[in-house]
Amino acid sequence: MSNDNNERALARHPRYYGSEHLTFAVDGYLFQLPVRRLKESKYFQDMLGSEHLGESVEGRSDEHPIALGGITSFEMESFVDVLDARVFDKEAKREWKQLAAALHLSTMWEFEDVRARLIKDMSQIINNGGIEPLDRVEVSIKCRVIDWLHPAYQEPLSTESAIADVQSQ
Repeated sequence: MSNDNNERALARHPRYYGSEHLTFAVDGYLFQLPVRRLKESKYFQDMLGSEHLGESVEGRSDEHPIALGGITSFEMESFVDVLDARVFDKEAKREWKQLAAALHLSTMWEFEDVRARLIKDMSQIINNGGIEPLDRVEVSIKCRVIDWLHPAYQEPLSTESAIADVQSQ
């Protein structure tokens, strides 16, 4: 390091220094998420701006986590994996179940950019085949992805029709 840095005070980077985190309790596990990422969500913007959280100790330590009920640690882990990813790395193969869990939470918490990336990635997986129609219907309804619903309903009908044609011959 040069003497110039020692002679003048260094400024803290506004985004990448001392990042504030909140601690959440989910299904028996603690998770820490950076506040700057939470602010991307309408749900968490409202939470962070509420008087309830305000200056309280809730979420500021392991001893006082914010309890998130109604979700599993698998869903939270899947969501944080996606949230942490700078870009969807093609090397990181995520299972449909993991992507669906992350999509569920990104939909519920209104992380619109994360949700859009997941829908795009999952649509490619659907287009490549291998995802059962009932799995697509379940995720489509739970995560409000209407574009997946009709084709998923159509597929079993097309298959039954093809089987009936073969059997009639």
